[in-house]
Amino acid sequence: MAPDERRIQLLAASREVFGQRGYHGTSISHIVTAAGVARGTFYNYFPSKRAVFQAVLDDIMEQVEGAVHPMDPTRDIAAQVRENLERLILTLSAREDLPRLLFGEALGIDEEGDDALRGFYATALHRIEHALILGQQFGVVHSGDPVLWSRCLLGLLKEPAFQASLHNETLDAHALVEAIFAFLARGVLAGPAPSNV
Repeated sequence: MAPDERRIQLLAASREVFGQRGYHGTSISHIVTAAGVARGTFYNYFPSKRAVFQAVLDDIMEQVEGAVHPMDPTRDIAAQVRENLERLILTLSAREDLPRLLFGEALGIDEEGDDALRGFYATALHRIEHALILGQQFGVVHSGDPVLWSRCLLGLLKEPAFQASLHNETLDAHALVEAIFAFLARGVLAGPAPSNV
């Protein structure tokens, strides 16, 4: 097997085992057994369990970041929001292990991992914040704090995916897209707005 192919094989096996057993419940023995390779082969590619876990997370973060496209002010903003939601949620729901690994297992392993996770969230929040500001400039988003709103919107995406993962449920990507888009388009409260808003 070519080195690149072997690395891909090890990453795939590692991701599967981490997804099933969690970070702390996984050993290198579990990974090499799942990959069908010798322990020495593993160490030719990764110096530790921590290193292969970071490589798995980096791959997942790249998939999630790639699902969100920059907003184009010449196109319909609402349509682009919906398209980004669909791509992002379909990416999150494509594999059951992704929410568990990204939202549950990644935090708190060590400072280096937490820094990488903070960087991922910073990128995600910056993109959402930029889209909100752009929407405000074009008059399709109400005025408000885009930093706080971006955190709330990230929670709307993250929490349903994480909860489905926790309860071993299949995430209904299309239902989640509809729910979030309805929330964005119409808000939650029906009737006249309170006078102090």
